[in-house]
Amino acid sequence: MPKTFLLLGLGLALWARPAASSEPTPAAPSPTWPAPGAPLTVSEVRFPKDFGKRRIYLDAGHGEEGNTGNKGVTCEDEETFTLRVAEDLAKRLEATGHFQARLSRRPGERVPYPTRVTAAERWRAHAMLSLHSDSRGTATPWSPNPDQECNRQDSAPGFTVLWSESAEATALLQTGRAGLARALARRLGQAGFPPYDGVDYEGLYAIDTAQPGVFVAREPTHRQIFVLRKPRIPSVIIETHHALDFEEVARWREQRTLEAFAAAVAQGLVDALAPEASPKPRTTRPR
Repeated sequence: MPKTFLLLGLGLALWARPAASSEPTPAAPSPTWPAPGAPLTVSEVRFPKDFGKRRIYLDAGHGEEGNTGNKGVTCEDEETFTLRVAEDLAKRLEATGHFQARLSRRPGERVPYPTRVTAAERWRAHAMLSLHSDSRGTATPWSPNPDQECNRQDSAPGFTVLWSESAEATALLQTGRAGLARALARRLGQAGFPPYDGVDYEGLYAIDTAQPGVFVAREPTHRQIFVLRKPRIPSVIIETHHALDFEEVARWREQRTLEAFAAAVAQGLVDALAPEASPKPRTTRPR
């Protein structure tokens, strides 16, 4: 081939080749909870030197006679889930050396809510945490197995923390309830658990504008929630997740989720029970 044509062909090839971009390729966005790859951060819990040991009463929600709670996306009863998570949380709190944890019920027990509140107060618990899972939105039937039919709704993941603004509570007690709820929600959010926006709570709870994920039970709703309005110690309900969301339920069976949850709860308890001395936590790398 003549030299002229060689040069012409080379010029056309160079002209057709796209110029290299000087712009860096944007990183793919990180998956968000409850996607399988969404990271959770397990914080190192930090205690003031004079924190001592605090008594935490863990109520595994439901489990009364005739009260099994919701039935999740895999047809698991809420009372079964809450007991499993409460037992795990109790072990992890006690492992810090700064908490004593007592459970409201054991496997096979049917314990009325008034009995639980009385037990927490007689033990002189510093706080009462009632663990639950939530059921939100309009669900549709589906079958996780050929011989099961459950309900599913995958568009409302996230946690909430509830406290009661009851008229019969003293101002000091209400302050304690609110502070506990906000501290727990703040630490759960920092760990990577998303707060639920509360769209299905309209008419049930008021939004606590001080902290995302926190909601307030007021008249008349609070009268229906015994563990929020009756205890004379700071008490909250933690709705850990949406029990009808398939991916979120799957994540709550992972040890990493339980580990991150326990660390966030522990630091939230430190923040609420010793706010004047609460340190900033160091964090481990998400994985």
